[in-house]
Amino acid sequence: VAALYLAGCAATHYHKRQSDRVTFYLKAPEARGVAFATSLDAYSPHKASKIHGSRWAVTVAANSEFRYFYLVDGAVHVPECKFYEKDDFGSRNCVYVPE
Repeated sequence: VAALYLAGCAATHYHKRQSDRVTFYLKAPEARGVAFATSLDAYSPHKASKIHGSRWAVTVAANSEFRYFYLVDGAVHVPECKFYEKDDFGSRNCVYVPE
């Protein structure tokens, strides 16, 4: 149910860079748990922290380009992103490109 809810544009996503780190934010009001998976460490999930009631945040290194997606209540969620890349499973991942 959460994956369908998120697919309906209920989730919004953005990031903010601070020096050599970048914090990703996902607005997912119905989520019980959010994790962030990135190619920086073979897609090991990083638990996001719930902030401001409906937003989740996670901070990672921002020194190089990487691929990523979210796990929302255990289901893969790829938000709307500026850059995408096809993955090996017939889907896609977001691509973070340092500015």
